[in-house]
Amino acid sequence: MRRDVVVVLTMMLVLLVFNEGLKLVTGTDVPLAIVEGYSMWPTYDNGDVLLIVGAKPSDLKVGDVIVYRKYDGTLVVHRIVDKSYIDTKWVFRTKGDNNPYPDPYPVWEDQVVGRVAGRLIPKVGILFKALMPYRYAIICLLIIAVVILVVWPSSKKEKTEILEKREEDKFKNGLK
Repeated sequence: MRRDVVVVLTMMLVLLVFNEGLKLVTGTDVPLAIVEGYSMWPTYDNGDVLLIVGAKPSDLKVGDVIVYRKYDGTLVVHRIVDKSYIDTKWVFRTKGDNNPYPDPYPVWEDQVVGRVAGRLIPKVGILFKALMPYRYAIICLLIIAVVILVVWPSSKKEKTEILEKREEDKFKNGLK
């Protein structure tokens, strides 16, 4: 029983450390992104998981694929097609590779999350996106599973030991 709990908690800790470590190594708060839609096709396909690295706005150049945050917080993966320096800030014009026209709005340097370093896993992001609306339910189920593993005896030997302990307690309480 305890081994099961240790395994589950260790896995959760490893995922947390991996995520935080990845943020540290890549230099961005969003080290992984999932492509949604077909605006970057054929370069990137719907569901591709991308590795994002932090980049100084001054180092970005026309042709780089960046991830930026729109004003509503949505992340967008598009290619830089123009770069300007206006009022002490870098401003980018972006376009999806599959889109006929550039995006209608400029992307300011403080909106840029990072530069795409490459595709990590093709298409698997579709599964993660499908599960996203249920993430809180999944977290609750994981917590319930851990609690059950902690409380529920996992072997016959453990069950026998619990029953013997109860009998022993009854016997002791009966003598007092």
